[in-house]
Amino acid sequence: MPQSPFMKERLRDELEMELRRLMHIWFPRTIDREHGGFLCNFNYQWKPSGPQLKMLEYQARETAAAARAAAHFPDLKHLREATAHGFQYLKETIWDHSLGGWYRMLDRTGEPLEGATKHGHGSAYAISACVACYELTLNRECLELAKQAFTWLEEHAHDNKHGGYFVFYRRDGKPILSGDEAPVAGQTKDPIGTTFGFKDGNTTADLLAGFAHLYRVWPDTLLRKRLEEMLCIVRDRFVVAPGVMHMFVHPDWTPVPDFARYGQSLRAASHLLAASAALAGAVDPVTARVSASIVDTMLRIAWDRDHGGFHLAGSSFGPTHMDGNVMYVRDKSWWVQADAMSLLLAIARLRPADETEYLGHFVRLWEYVKKYLIDAKHGGWFSAGLDTNPEARKRPKASLWKDCRHETDALLDSLMMLDSF
Repeated sequence: MPQSPFMKERLRDELEMELRRLMHIWFPRTIDREHGGFLCNFNYQWKPSGPQLKMLEYQARETAAAARAAAHFPDLKHLREATAHGFQYLKETIWDHSLGGWYRMLDRTGEPLEGATKHGHGSAYAISACVACYELTLNRECLELAKQAFTWLEEHAHDNKHGGYFVFYRRDGKPILSGDEAPVAGQTKDPIGTTFGFKDGNTTADLLAGFAHLYRVWPDTLLRKRLEEMLCIVRDRFVVAPGVMHMFVHPDWTPVPDFARYGQSLRAASHLLAASAALAGAVDPVTARVSASIVDTMLRIAWDRDHGGFHLAGSSFGPTHMDGNVMYVRDKSWWVQADAMSLLLAIARLRPADETEYLGHFVRLWEYVKKYLIDAKHGGWFSAGLDTNPEARKRPKASLWKDCRHETDALLDSLMMLDSF
């Protein structure tokens, strides 16, 4: 792929334009004015379709995206409306007012599904959403709900023996650690794919991020202790040299062999940087080194040198051949590219001697996003790059697992960091 020049003003204009465009596409279109929260099912032409279930991750991430963008675009009043609407749903509908904690899944009308279970993954995003609402509005209710959620997790989900948190819970908060405790007979995995009895890097890293966001506005002593604990767990237990990440571990952090998820590794690197900065005011040297090693490794084993973009998953060494088969997931999911954008800029700031290299990769990644991910006709981002997944052109623009948080964060964080260069 040819080198692209780093032209800051042009990049700023393009990022700003795409962010504004996204905010007009997603909001107020996704607001559910009948039942509250946000609608999640839209086809490739942005026509609503499907059951419009209310999953905690989607509701939280839409709320956070609206809140962060509203702070950036004070002229877009509809974003403040979306923020208030989303927080109201997190506070009044999907929060369990009897036993505490957030339900993981409701039907469109607000009835709990999946046995009224709860999960740390969605809870992490909901904490971040409440913090984003508080930062925008200074409404103490937003901060108080985030604090309540942290306290609920601490009381029910913290592993007092090995540290960290169990990830999947009954309505009363008891961790579900075996199939016998599952809400559905024969169920062996939780809703995000973790086998019962294990902890996962995805939830653990996202809890780290949620706690870091909360600590910025609420420097509580216990929260700091847990933030330090989770930083060490993600950095020193899940991430291993030369820069890859385990995804599943036993409760005592013994890793379980599995393939490498490149996107989760990149996202974990971003969370490590944010957590370290929240604790110390700047990224500590060990965390900086580990996060940079993840980026360097992903550029070596996951980056497409011909077209740009990061592939989704594979071995810790890139494409691996076995009995005539190639063990490699070549899809380039939209969220992986989005998360990598600001991360490349963050590493460029941490490594000024190699700044040009990382800035060059950022520019090439943005060129990839423009060419293969942004839908110039209908708006929004495709779920995967069209170079590897041409069928993504007609995939849904929004679904339970496809909200606008990743691309919103990518554009906002990149805009802020560009000022450093």
